[in-house]
Amino acid sequence: MKKILVFVVLAMIIYGCQKSVPEKKTKTEVKDDIVSFVAVGDNLMHQRLLDEAKTENGYDFSPYYTNIKPYIEKADIAFVNQETILGGGTPSGYPYFNTPDEMAKNLHDVGFDVANGSTNHALDMGYKGVQHSIQVFQQYQDMTYIGLYQSKDERIQVVKKNGLRIAFLTYNQMLNTTEDYPDYCIHDFNEEQMKKDVENAREISDIIIVSCHWGIENDTEPQPFQKKNAKLLADLGVDIVLGTHTHTLEPVEWIEGKDGHQTLVAYSLGNFISGMLEEETQLGGMLSCDFRKDGSAWKIENVCLTPLMNHYEASDPQNVEDTRERFTVYRLKDYTNDLAKKHALQGYNGITISKERMQEKVKERVGSHIQIDM
Repeated sequence: MKKILVFVVLAMIIYGCQKSVPEKKTKTEVKDDIVSFVAVGDNLMHQRLLDEAKTENGYDFSPYYTNIKPYIEKADIAFVNQETILGGGTPSGYPYFNTPDEMAKNLHDVGFDVANGSTNHALDMGYKGVQHSIQVFQQYQDMTYIGLYQSKDERIQVVKKNGLRIAFLTYNQMLNTTEDYPDYCIHDFNEEQMKKDVENAREISDIIIVSCHWGIENDTEPQPFQKKNAKLLADLGVDIVLGTHTHTLEPVEWIEGKDGHQTLVAYSLGNFISGMLEEETQLGGMLSCDFRKDGSAWKIENVCLTPLMNHYEASDPQNVEDTRERFTVYRLKDYTNDLAKKHALQGYNGITISKERMQEKVKERVGSHIQIDM
């Protein structure tokens, strides 16, 4: 009888201990007053990246994001610029890009919640390609595809998380083709329409984020067009401006608008991943912040830029363009000079790749007013 009693007591103790162990936190766990946000730049699929991702049954791009996935999936809301259209049919690289449908699943699995499709490559596969890309992303109901629209009612996309409503707007400065498309499909920088959009967005959201595809490729400083429209958006009361297109990291700064409103502007977050051959196109950025509820309003806190480093190697250093391989992306803080020595661009056309060199570039473009994690 004593043995039975001891057994029962021990069982109760063990059971009680098991119940007291807290469950592992997940991305979907509710936090009453904080929503974390992260954004990266251009996800650009050149032919060599398509070739490496090819499998017996299709394409798998997931290995490219292995080093960065932990920092994307832990954010409550994560944004990526899908530079190249998922146009259906035969995949292709430069100059008319067509990325396989599997990319949508891979971005979803990495942890992205919002993908922008309004780029200069949006019509590379024609308007039919735009429609196809929209349909592919619609398969993932917990992911929002912005920038390419099927009706006038879609100008403003609202993403909700933990009581926060974020309105996303998109504007595009240029397209590579002149094919006709409905005027509601892609939004350009029309000042009067932008004013209406922001006014309408404010009525249905707490935070307004604008994705701007603008600037000149390979530039490292914003053009007058970018500065003019960034100031306009700040004056209108937009909270964050996410710049894409230049494939380079440009300055990140706070701009003061009318009535003292502060707008966080990343003129360009550069490439998230690509196979480009210029030194500046290897450096990108991951912008993060928290939205915290303060009474009835939401505030932006803990703004941080984490520089990113594109990395790929070459099986034949004498023929870099045709033998690029092992594409991936690292946080610059995790990058090493041992990796830099293996970078395909090390010595290519006189280029020198080093962690310290990239860190100096970041310091030149991002002042002390923005925290840098590198």
